[in-house]
Amino acid sequence: MFVGIDVGGANTKIATSDGFVDSLYAPLWKDKVCLYDVLTEVNQKFGTEIEAVGVVMTGELSDCFETKREGVLHIKHTLSATFDAPKFFDVNCTFKDGSAVDKDPLAFAATNWLASSKLIAEQCQDAIFVDIGSTTTDVIPIVGGEIKAQRTDLERLKAGELIYSGVLRTNIATMLKKVEIGEKGEECGVSSELFATTADAYLVLGHITEEDYNCDSPNSYAFLGRENEEKSRVSAMRRLSRVVCSDLEELGADGTVRIAEQVKRVQVDELSTSIERLEEKYGTKMVVAAGIGDFIAKEAADSLNIHFLSLSSPYNRKISATFPAFAVAKLLEKNL
Repeated sequence: MFVGIDVGGANTKIATSDGFVDSLYAPLWKDKVCLYDVLTEVNQKFGTEIEAVGVVMTGELSDCFETKREGVLHIKHTLSATFDAPKFFDVNCTFKDGSAVDKDPLAFAATNWLASSKLIAEQCQDAIFVDIGSTTTDVIPIVGGEIKAQRTDLERLKAGELIYSGVLRTNIATMLKKVEIGEKGEECGVSSELFATTADAYLVLGHITEEDYNCDSPNSYAFLGRENEEKSRVSAMRRLSRVVCSDLEELGADGTVRIAEQVKRVQVDELSTSIERLEEKYGTKMVVAAGIGDFIAKEAADSLNIHFLSLSSPYNRKISATFPAFAVAKLLEKNL
């Protein structure tokens, strides 16, 4: 059994090359030691069935680390302490052992999108690969089977190949400066507080389920002992109403839905802009999408009249939602 592990700042995703996938909440930004506990559970689950483990990461950016270098080394040490000789995927799309990570840690930072893109490039010669997760959106041009994207997050941000918003953990106040509310569509400013996230917007709109809402809500501290209520649609509406310094009594359900729809429109428009620019630059006429937010990619592709393929179709929704982990497991299987 080949196991792929994608270590993020909030979630660690696990996949096997034969299609088992799981996403485990492991907020490194709160407690970096939690990664060891999560990985120990994984090791105990599979035990002697594991032939090899492949690793990609983005969690090195968590603010519990002073530098990305420190983060990469912490993740590497934790993996190496838990599994026998794990293989780490680098910016050149090759697997290396732990000693290589020690020599050049930054060559292994933010590599999860690369594993996904490498696997897609072997299947689709020309495409724009879009992966919309809980926190970020990758927009990766693939031309002639080659990955044309920049190799660091900083450079991808500058190139529009990384959009730092996702469908669960993004603070709505970072996306909207003003919203239209009421029957007349009056313009209203937005509070800069962390009152609601994109998870609230998409739960209200029905694009995600309560089960998909696998991160803490902004007011989770108020729901100790009654977590199911925290992830309810009504609770999400209450949080959305606070974005305009209101409440559900004053704003009404329709008002919160309207805010949620504007959140979605902003994300679709921003992604459409990135896709259109890459389409014009490379001539690609196909979007291949993964991630829990692939519905946003579909709307963006449809708005540009570009052919769209969700990886939920050839695989399934769970694999699509954890695609970097699955990709690294498949690449490791092929490599070894």
